[in-house]
Order: sequence, then C-alpha cells, then structure tokens
Amino acid sequence: MTTDKPASGYYGPKAYNSEQLPQQKRPAPGANPALPWFNQKTDRKLPWGHTEDVAPQIIRRRNRPEMIRKFEKNPTPFGDLQSHQRIDHECYRHATAALRTRTLLFFSAFGNPIIIAFMMFPIALGFAGHLHIRPKSEPFGATLLAFLPILATFLGPLIACNLIPTALFKLFPRQLIKPDKGPLWELNRRTGLVTVFHYDKKGTWGKTGQPEEETAPFYEFDAYTSNELIHGGGVVHTLYLAHRYRNILIPIGTLIGKTNPEECYALWDLFQNFMDTSRPLPDIPLWEEHRANDPVTAEHDRRTNRPPRYWRDMDNDTWKQKNDEMALQVLRLNTPGRLDIMRNSWTYLPRHRTKTTRSA
Repeated sequence: MTTDKPASGYYGPKAYNSEQLPQQKRPAPGANPALPWFNQKTDRKLPWGHTEDVAPQIIRRRNRPEMIRKFEKNPTPFGDLQSHQRIDHECYRHATAALRTRTLLFFSAFGNPIIIAFMMFPIALGFAGHLHIRPKSEPFGATLLAFLPILATFLGPLIACNLIPTALFKLFPRQLIKPDKGPLWELNRRTGLVTVFHYDKKGTWGKTGQPEEETAPFYEFDAYTSNELIHGGGVVHTLYLAHRYRNILIPIGTLIGKTNPEECYALWDLFQNFMDTSRPLPDIPLWEEHRANDPVTAEHDRRTNRPPRYWRDMDNDTWKQKNDEMALQVLRLNTPGRLDIMRNSWTYLPRHRTKTTRSA
C-alpha cells in the first residue's frame, strides 16, 4: 500500500514508511551498549516488516466495543483529573498512575473473583470429602461451623483486598487516583520519532520541573524479546525496544506484562503498523474515533467505504467472534521466521585491506 496524496506534507521527514526506508549505518557487533544486558537474558531480536493486522489480548480486552461505548457516555470518569497518557492518530504516549494508585490496584488484583473462585475449589473439595467420612451422628451445621475458620483464613484476606481498595477509591478519589509525574515514552506516527522522558532530581527536571527528552527515529530501534524463568520451570517473555546506535532502552512490554512470545510478536506488529505511514491506522477499537483525523487512514476508509462506527456499534456476540478469530491469528504468528526488511536499508562499508608485498 503506497502513501496517499492527501498525506503530502502532513508527516515529518523522519516518519516511518516501510516502503521507503532511509539508508542507515550497519550496526557493528557489540557496538550497542544496551545489547550485553539482553544477551545475558537470552534475548531474541525480532525482524522488521511483513506484519499482520493483530493486537495483543490485553489491549483488545481493555478496549472492547462495550468499554468504548461506556467511555463515550462518560469521557471524564474522574472529573478534571489530567492524565499524562495520550493515544490518538498522532501518537501513543505511555504514562502510569502514581505510586499510591498502583499500590492499591496491586492489592485489589488479589481480590479478583477468579482468584477467589480458584481458592474456593480445594476448600469445597475438602468440605465435600469431610461430609462423606464424617460420623452420622455429627450434624451438618457442626461440620459447616468447623470449616468457617478455614474459609475465613483463606478467603478473608482476598475479599479484603477487593473491598478495601474499592472503598478507598470511592471515598477519596481525588487523593488516591493520581497520575505519575509525567509520561515515560512516546511513539509519534506523524513525526516518526520515539521519545523517552527522564526525571532526574539532580538534572533538568529537578531544577525546572520539565523532564529531559531523548529522541530518535522509530526506524533506528529494534525489538527484542527477553526470556525469564519462573517458578515451576515455566518461561515468560517481555518486549523491549533498543536503539541500534545509542543506549536507549524502552520496556514497551509493560503494556501487556510478562506473557507468551506470540503476545510480544503481536505488540511489535501493532506498533509497526501504527507508525507506518504507508498504511492506515490499525483497525481496532482503540483508534477508531481518530481514523478520520489521519489523512492516509481517512483516504483508505473512503475508498473501502468503511463504516466510521464499525467497532463502536458492534454487538457483543459479533465482537466475541472477531476477538476469537484474532486470538487464533496471534497464536499462529511466526515472527522470528520472517525476512527482515530493515537489513535492505543498511549501508555496507567496504573493509580496508592492507597491501602486502612479495619478497623476492
């Protein structure tokens, strides 16, 4: 797909176009200071290009049509609270909540109904087994009372983890629901630049309150998956962006957590597609409301007669079917086996050869 004429002059000179890659310096082995850390983690470098229209599961789940419609009805659920995060047709700027908010959310996760149900299963089995072997003279009520302390010991803390943070958020929303000091990183489709924000108390941020910004073109970064052994012999993966020539490292995989490699491949494809100005924005609910504001995407939707509210007006059954189809597509990703289009843009410098003379 070539860049459409309406986009002429809209994108910056550093914008990423997978069909028009600039010539770049070939990376020398061991020259990148970020790579030794990766090599110790048995990293895997992912190739550029040949992407598929996919998105990781957690991004699909958080931005399903049902949630988008709720957000349309109440776009400011926390009043005038200003978040540092920005997701639109121009950029994906990632920011986190304040430490107090993240701490309460962490404890709230232990009170998830799925975890409670998981803990209830062995207790229910034990209770059923005791009912089967208990003396006939023992009343049912006495057996139930004997299990109540066990139930309270295991489930009480989990229920408290759910109820206490929920109550605190409702009672003190302005004090507990806070953004962090600022954004962490940004991918800008329009300029093609990747920006990392630094908050050094002894540096610019400590003196002026403004973070230091480190920028580089998106096409100068490479994606790596790192492997981590967990208890029980399992392996989890996360995704990083590492600059090819400078010590810039972005843990972009924090968006989806530590997961299987296919989810990391899907995230890499998603952001390549988002930054690629030769194609429209990724067609998922997250960016649907912004499609008309991007010239390449708007022209694509006009030619294909795409409904502007394709996702937002979708019923739950249809969404489930579409989501299951993409989940299967993600599981079939074989990203490491793709050809790397970025290698075609590297400039190979000839090696200097020393002349030798023959002795008579």
